[in-house]
Amino acid sequence: MAVYRSKGIVLRSIRYGEADRILDLYTRDAGLVSTIAKGIRRTRSRFGGRLEPLSCVDFLAYEGRTLDTVTQVEVLRSFHGVREDLKRLEAAGGMVATVRALSGGDEADRRVFNLLYHALDALENRDSGFESVEAAFSLKLSTLAGYTPRLDACVSCERDLDEAFDGELPYFAPNLGGVLCADCRAAASDAFPLPPETLSSLQTLVARPIREASIEERLGESVRRVVSAHVLAHAPGSTVLVAPDKRTLRPA
Repeated sequence: MAVYRSKGIVLRSIRYGEADRILDLYTRDAGLVSTIAKGIRRTRSRFGGRLEPLSCVDFLAYEGRTLDTVTQVEVLRSFHGVREDLKRLEAAGGMVATVRALSGGDEADRRVFNLLYHALDALENRDSGFESVEAAFSLKLSTLAGYTPRLDACVSCERDLDEAFDGELPYFAPNLGGVLCADCRAAASDAFPLPPETLSSLQTLVARPIREASIEERLGESVRRVVSAHVLAHAPGSTVLVAPDKRTLRPA
């Protein structure tokens, strides 16, 4: 059995048997992996609290047919402040759901690992605007996954913003992956209008570092609608993106 060491962020922890836990981690070197930590729920477990959900860990494991077995763990960053605050935790849960929806394969992408790490860091180090971080994370992850939303021109006729949307509200078409002008709205049955300034807010979330993510309160609902619709439309198998399973963030 091949033994390997990697860094990973714990996405989900599920009780298994009498004392074990099955863990999903997004790793720096192997993408999304499923592992088992044997005996972790016993009082004298060598793992202690080192595999809490959302923790960034350095771990040693050996490969198995279906699950890899974790044998050693060192916590690099616990993100305790995210787990202990409900609003931060809800935003983190949404980010975990997006990772699972858009990065479900086993192909490694260090950019995804780094993005998730920095998003959790942003959640822990700010006092408000957690939904802004979640929205920015989903847009940036969509780009890394190859589903960059077209926000600079009509996705159908290719006219630029000033020409296509002069005096008229743009529409967002999730299945086409971008905005439509009023003349092209019939090109997508799922298109819905974007309130004023929503498009500008989306562009800003994409362009700025995730630590600077910010959405005006009056635009929050419309921005979140675009982001969730876009992720849902492009998740492999059209998996419905809903609130994360409670087991995702269950303490170890």
